[in-house]
Amino acid sequence: MIRMTGWTVCLSFAALLTAPAGFAQSNAPRPAFDVTSVKLNTNCQTGGGGRAGISPRNLALPCVSLRALIGVAYGDMLVGAGIGARRMEALGGPGWLDTDRYDILAKSEGNAPAGQSAAPMLQTLLEDRFKVKVHKEARDSSVYILTVAKGGAKLQASQDGSCTPLDLSNLGLEPPKQGAPAPKYCGSGRMKNGGSRMVADWYGVTMAELAGRMLSSYVEQPVVDQTGLTGRFDVHIEFVPDYRRSGPVTLNGVVTPDVAAPPADPAGPSIFAALQEQLGLKLAPGKAPLDVLIVDHAEKPSAN
Repeated sequence: MIRMTGWTVCLSFAALLTAPAGFAQSNAPRPAFDVTSVKLNTNCQTGGGGRAGISPRNLALPCVSLRALIGVAYGDMLVGAGIGARRMEALGGPGWLDTDRYDILAKSEGNAPAGQSAAPMLQTLLEDRFKVKVHKEARDSSVYILTVAKGGAKLQASQDGSCTPLDLSNLGLEPPKQGAPAPKYCGSGRMKNGGSRMVADWYGVTMAELAGRMLSSYVEQPVVDQTGLTGRFDVHIEFVPDYRRSGPVTLNGVVTPDVAAPPADPAGPSIFAALQEQLGLKLAPGKAPLDVLIVDHAEKPSAN
């Protein structure tokens, strides 16, 4: 197994999802890890989390909630051979799905076949140890709709060879040499703070990926692409994130109190203004059906 941090870990979690999300539980034999360990970790906040390690047949996931595990195992974030635009949110279930944290270790013998996914084995682990049962349903949801602004899009088409295609069966197994820049994976991005501004670059990204992965992180609702634009684009955008909240936020049944935020730069554009001015795109509120995961049942895990 290999130790990873940052964007590589995010991609590797997504790589777990290469299996189709037809996850209706049945009595048919399921792929399973050879050895598993599930331990409650009450020391996560004081540095007792350890490091994540991920490969197609071995997992080391420290200080992870069951809700996060359910999202990884059943979240259907992949479309075809690439990472999809949006992972389904897991809703419902008891409150300890968010508050209890676990160290998960799982191993399988032998080498993984090409394209091997750990998702079915992780599903088996959750169903055996946590008695997880879930189903998927579409819910009419408040969203932002991404369209082309009046005057047309201002987007740079991605050129062949400008980004590295993802190989989800070998992701992270060959890290860059020391001092070498990290690969620019197609459909991925890098964000950094430039003073009060956020500077974001995305490489070879579709509009669905831009909407579901990048934009949804900076507005209070999911973003749905209705631009009608096809192909892949290299996107550069600078904006001032709006950290301000009008009240408590509830996510997966957990209420986060209102928090103070740094003042916005009055000279900097919001994400809405930046999209229109810099990319020729528009965000507007709307409604759309979105698939979500519903947790029907879960139990605290059995002993190892």
